[in-house]
Amino acid sequence: MMATQGGGEEPDPFSVVTRMAGAGGDGTTRLPACCSQGMQISDLSSTSSVHTTVLPPKQPPGVTYSVFGKDPRPGTVMFASEGGGISPGHIISGSFSGVGRGMSDPMQEGAFGRISSTSRSPEGHSLGIVEEGDALDVQEIGEDDEVVLTLTAPPPNQWYHGKLDRMIAEERLLQVRAAGSYLIRESDRRPGSFVLSFLSMTNTVSHFRIIAMCGDYYIGGRRFSSLSDLIGYYSYVSCLLKGEKLISPVAPPEPVEDRRRVRAILPYTKVPETDEISFFKGDTFIVHNELEDGWLWVTNVRTDEQGLIVEDLVKEVGREEDPHEGKAWFHGKINKQEAYNLLMTVGQVGSFLVRPSDSTPGDYSLYFRTTETIRRFKISPTPSNQFMMGGRYYNSIDDIIEHYRKEQIVEGHNLKDALSVQHQEQVLTDTVEGKEIYNTIRRKTKDAFYKNIVKKGYVLFNKGKGKRWKNLYFILEGNDSQLIYFESEKRATKPKGLIDLSVCSVYEVHDSMFGRPNCFQIVVQHFSEEQCIFYFAGETPEQAQDWMKCLQTFCSNLRKPSQPCSNKRLRQVSSIFLNVEEAHKLPSKHFTNAYCNIYLNSIQVAKTHPREGQNPVWTEEFIFDDLSSEINRFEISLSNKTKKSKENDILFMCCPLCRLQRGQMIDEWFPLSSHVPLKNVVPSSLRLRVRYSVEKIMPVEVYSELKELVLLKELHVINALAHVCGQDRTLLASVLLRIFRHENLEAQLLRELNDREISAEDEATTLFRATTLASTLMEQYMKATATPFVHHALKDTILKIMESRQSCELNPSKLEKNEDVNVNLTHLLSIVSELVEKIFMAAEILPPTLRFIYGCLQKSVQQKWPRNTTMKTRVVSGFVFLRLICPAIVNPRIFNIIADPPSPIASRTLTLVAKAVQNLANLVEFGAKEPYMEGVNPFIKSNKHRMIMFLDELGNVPELPEPTEHFNTDLARDLAALHQLCVTHLNELRILSNERGTQQHILKKLLAVTELLQQTQTQYAVTNSGR
Repeated sequence: MMATQGGGEEPDPFSVVTRMAGAGGDGTTRLPACCSQGMQISDLSSTSSVHTTVLPPKQPPGVTYSVFGKDPRPGTVMFASEGGGISPGHIISGSFSGVGRGMSDPMQEGAFGRISSTSRSPEGHSLGIVEEGDALDVQEIGEDDEVVLTLTAPPPNQWYHGKLDRMIAEERLLQVRAAGSYLIRESDRRPGSFVLSFLSMTNTVSHFRIIAMCGDYYIGGRRFSSLSDLIGYYSYVSCLLKGEKLISPVAPPEPVEDRRRVRAILPYTKVPETDEISFFKGDTFIVHNELEDGWLWVTNVRTDEQGLIVEDLVKEVGREEDPHEGKAWFHGKINKQEAYNLLMTVGQVGSFLVRPSDSTPGDYSLYFRTTETIRRFKISPTPSNQFMMGGRYYNSIDDIIEHYRKEQIVEGHNLKDALSVQHQEQVLTDTVEGKEIYNTIRRKTKDAFYKNIVKKGYVLFNKGKGKRWKNLYFILEGNDSQLIYFESEKRATKPKGLIDLSVCSVYEVHDSMFGRPNCFQIVVQHFSEEQCIFYFAGETPEQAQDWMKCLQTFCSNLRKPSQPCSNKRLRQVSSIFLNVEEAHKLPSKHFTNAYCNIYLNSIQVAKTHPREGQNPVWTEEFIFDDLSSEINRFEISLSNKTKKSKENDILFMCCPLCRLQRGQMIDEWFPLSSHVPLKNVVPSSLRLRVRYSVEKIMPVEVYSELKELVLLKELHVINALAHVCGQDRTLLASVLLRIFRHENLEAQLLRELNDREISAEDEATTLFRATTLASTLMEQYMKATATPFVHHALKDTILKIMESRQSCELNPSKLEKNEDVNVNLTHLLSIVSELVEKIFMAAEILPPTLRFIYGCLQKSVQQKWPRNTTMKTRVVSGFVFLRLICPAIVNPRIFNIIADPPSPIASRTLTLVAKAVQNLANLVEFGAKEPYMEGVNPFIKSNKHRMIMFLDELGNVPELPEPTEHFNTDLARDLAALHQLCVTHLNELRILSNERGTQQHILKKLLAVTELLQQTQTQYAVTNSGR
């Protein structure tokens, strides 16, 4: 196809659509599995492609083309407009890659995770989650596989209306009276964001918020690189509302070009490893986002490059200036003769430029150099906001240029290189003003890109079960209730994704779900009533709780964690204690290794370990605390653990919370139902012990007398509670530790309890071997405060173990055939040596208060057993190694050292390393019990003295250090929990008060305070009975 001089063009029976200028019209976007109506992905082979096809120029309206035939082979997909909404020739095309045959439902997997198969396409106004580069999340498709579609949409001048209020937008859509009509406008309420206004089949107008951020556009749980891609997606790929897609764009009364444009007044060279862009003086930019501290996210019109610039280096471009100003090919300030001269002197054959027409204001002329002369072609804007050249219509001048780069514009010639405006030498005059501008830029901080940052930092993030954990940088933006995340803090400008918290809830996740602590989840509840869940993990319980509390503040779907009752001075917090005991008569055909998945309102929060047989016994305990008010039931499903990647739920049970009597423990067999009929099986059942409780928390000052009693230096109340709370020891320890840490008295508590434990023990060899309140408190305190020490000492070596394929196996019964035990021993010793060296070097990282407590332990045991020279060393090693370091080596996930489970080789290596380290800490060599480990004995012998010096040094803090930071806790709730423990064990405390002489008056007062608090709580009684 060729253009004739003066703009004429040879006739052609077909019309071709090209890329739209600046809008990414035919740009490629990464999408979830999707297709046109009538087309199933299961109809395509695993390497199918959807090819572009041109359409006849007079295609009748209302026609939709889909894959030709049903054979699993590449097919052609063509789309024509319905009702004339899109001009002839607009197509959508792309290719599907990595999709296996037989995938059940093309929309079962969303851009943000699994979507229930009950809905074929996303519905609702905001799905809440968006992430750059999301791909399918199904068994048949790998984590890095993707489905890529090329999206086409009408040009922006047919649907973009600029800044427009809601009422006028509705009037324009209702005037058209065509279901499926739409327009996009800039929000009048939120400048910089956009709204998609849509007329549905019910003749009502819906408005969908579009978040614009750093050149990307977020809507309905998806990220798009342009508004045109967004239009194309909801026109051809997915429904906007149930069963409804975008059909007919509504054009503005006149073209709108309201994007802010700026021009560089000085040149700039970007700082490496940032999102800045370099530019010349005179470059023109389109502004997408105005960030804080004078930073702008822009597109350079000349280069199409996106990135950051500083506002100080640019000036505003007036509205009256030609919108093409800044394009590499546009010359708005030269006359016809200068255009000829430039092409003949600077240009080469194939060079071209575009300038305003001299003869017809508003038109343009394209100048093109051939081998002999300069040819000129007229370009005219049309009333329909398109451009005509030689009788053909295009969406933009960019489309014309791209078309004739591929097709001949005159016989034997295509457009080649645009003759750009010649930039004069970029030299900054040495003025005080210029220097000051650059100095100001260097002083600018990028910490303020986002407004009202409530919280920021690194958190482990997981897009769904089976995915890998990633350590990403998060910003909680308060103005728009958005959780924005990035690959790293250094590149915290353009987001990797965001979560719209206005449609979310936040819940804790039990350690059993991922084999790691401090996890929580964000549950996205969108208008289609489907749920999408994302998981997070903090390094410490405090970090996880801090993030959760901050996030809950901005989640409109979630009541605040401590919901006030009708009396504003009383809070109410619900919790479930659940003990999964055993199952009975599971069908042998379906179960060989059963485990339970535990759900609250269909949201999984925990799971048990697998157990073999048809009558498995678990006896696993779970506590779900601070429940959302929406939770009205718990469910348990039973699955069978196999080597397959997907394990389906087979049996299930459901228990409404209203069925449980508050505060009462029930022990009951629940019948199990099946999701599908199971033939020839006897009924199965599941035994559970459940208590549903509701804490009523009074103001903290109400508990002042109870607090005074528990803080008494003699610890009479604590000793009594330790005596009666055997089964509640862990809960008692955690409550006491938080109360005493809040008062900066934890060292006093631990020192006193440890001393009493030592004075009551006769045998040095059994000291702290039993699980007591003192040992439980020490273990909890170490885990709460010594995580940085554990990470510093162990992380690097453990990560090497995770990556290594070299075995350390020494046990002859476990060696592989032809495996060399000497090679394994050498490898083991190198690992143990490296690890022990790092532990020895990390003494100063342990918290000083913890080291002071170790020193107190050493002094006490020396006084108790003065002749036992090793006791001073062993008492510290029993805590530091037996209860802290070695458990972290064997299971590094409990300290968030690793994200994913170790391989069998790595797991065995960790176990052997822990054995070697523990024996060294015990100052004991391997003997007859584990003779295969005797090869480690020379290492133990040579390092015994260093171990003794290390452990003695840990306790070398003679004075209690001053606290460096205040420990925050919900003191009222902790005291309420302590009060509830007293109520639960009231009878035992009453008996104890009659037996203990010196403590009798204190225990009598405790009983009186407990009963008084019960009466006060009755006065605070809530008129509303709750759930």
